[in-house]
Amino acid sequence: MRNENTIGFIGLGVMGFPMASNLLKAGKRLVVFDINIEQAAKLPFQENVIVASSKEDLAKQVDIVLLMLPNSPHVKETILGKGGLGGALDQGSLIIDMSSISSTVTKEIGNELDKREIDFMDAPVSGGQIGAVNGSLTFMVGAKKEIFDEALGLLKIMGEKIIHCGETGSGQTVKIVNQLMSAVNLVSMSEGFTLGVKGGVDPEIMRDVILNGSGRCWALEDRMPVILDRNFEPGFTIDLHTKDITLALEVGKELHVPLYATSLIHELFKTLQTKGNGQKDNSAIITLYEELAGIEVSKRKKVIPK
Repeated sequence: MRNENTIGFIGLGVMGFPMASNLLKAGKRLVVFDINIEQAAKLPFQENVIVASSKEDLAKQVDIVLLMLPNSPHVKETILGKGGLGGALDQGSLIIDMSSISSTVTKEIGNELDKREIDFMDAPVSGGQIGAVNGSLTFMVGAKKEIFDEALGLLKIMGEKIIHCGETGSGQTVKIVNQLMSAVNLVSMSEGFTLGVKGGVDPEIMRDVILNGSGRCWALEDRMPVILDRNFEPGFTIDLHTKDITLALEVGKELHVPLYATSLIHELFKTLQTKGNGQKDNSAIITLYEELAGIEVSKRKKVIPK
């Protein structure tokens, strides 16, 4: 039986830091590793935090490791690279990758770890930084059912909805589809609201109407209030969303699935990156349309009758 009280955690970034914090708040002991060593010192409950000197050092102290890393190469190097987890963990250990990476790379890693008798689970998340802080993330899990059942309690500390999507790689596939669709949502809303405001309609009225119509979507519910307040400080950046759209195109190519809308949206997101706005919130995609139309989608000043 694997020890769930002491857990390895690699990647204390925007998402990983609050997720690790929630594990500590739940009484877990963490052995952490991050390229930014200062992050570990900011975690709560420092008496339960051990900072590993390397991935190998971390692997010697745990038999469950959680990963929250930027992209496919980082995950592959951390697990299969020189000094990686795959060569340092004992047989029967478990790696749970919560990063958003290629489903193809995930399957490759899973097959290699099978040969080494190390269990592997892909468990990318949705819910953004707020969800990570609040412990309300949605996990999309790809793993054998028995591994999923064993890890369920651990994931519930960090998330509210934990969904078993199928075998290894299926969690990443679902995450890619989710990110593709949310990007399409953002762009269609941006086009529509730029058109509506250019046509003279109050965007708050337009939002109220469409929330009750067939155009209702996540972007309208979650991102339009941010746009109306002109607050493009990131919850989820253009750079990160562009990475996910790129993953969708890569997997589409591998599986011979044409992705027409995704290809166009990829170019729009890259344009915003080229303009130096990659670190802004993904809702900033609307600024491309606003610039071309010569308008701004924002709250209108209300005239108070005298």
